Amino acid sequence: MMEKDREKWNKKYSSEEFPWTGPSQIVQDFYSLAEGGRALDVACGTGRNAIFLAEKGFEVDAVDISDVAINELKKRHPEINAFQADLDFYNIPENRYSLIVNINYLNRRLIPQIKEGLKEGGVVIFETFTLAEGGDYFQPENKDYMLRKNELLHLFMDFYVVFYQERDKIKPDGKKAFVSSLVAIKKCQ
Repeated sequence: MMEKDREKWNKKYSSEEFPWTGPSQIVQDFYSLAEGGRALDVACGTGRNAIFLAEKGFEVDAVDISDVAINELKKRHPEINAFQADLDFYNIPENRYSLIVNINYLNRRLIPQIKEGLKEGGVVIFETFTLAEGGDYFQPENKDYMLRKNELLHLFMDFYVVFYQERDKIKPDGKKAFVSSLVAIKKCQ
């Protein structure tokens, strides 16, 4: 499966039509809640959020399955520790990050690791696609890669939730999507 996924994303990131170049709005709005230090961008793609965070002073690790995307990120910002890995097998180091960003990606296996990967007081910024009823919404072929309503909120109920929203969003390609957005802080024990 890894090779098939890598090829799919390599093809997408090789396309000159790939539209997402600027950082996500939710990352821009909430990154400053983290104290600085180390940040992790999960499924970073070509690094739009990783580059933004590096420019804000974070020491950034960025991981993606696409070697095309990782190579592009390394060219654009060599100081970022960007590496290719299959997120179905990658493990997030414990107690390492003050900020973890997960945008437009869902791997439920990583949720406990995201929680453990944050230091006390660390911030998670998470936004991804959610199943929508009715309407003409973008939805991945595999519904396992989509959240259910309120699922993201429930997954982080043991954190201090600063922001949570489920809403329509227009993707850069003009398609409508339904997304869940969450910003939460790991509570001190």
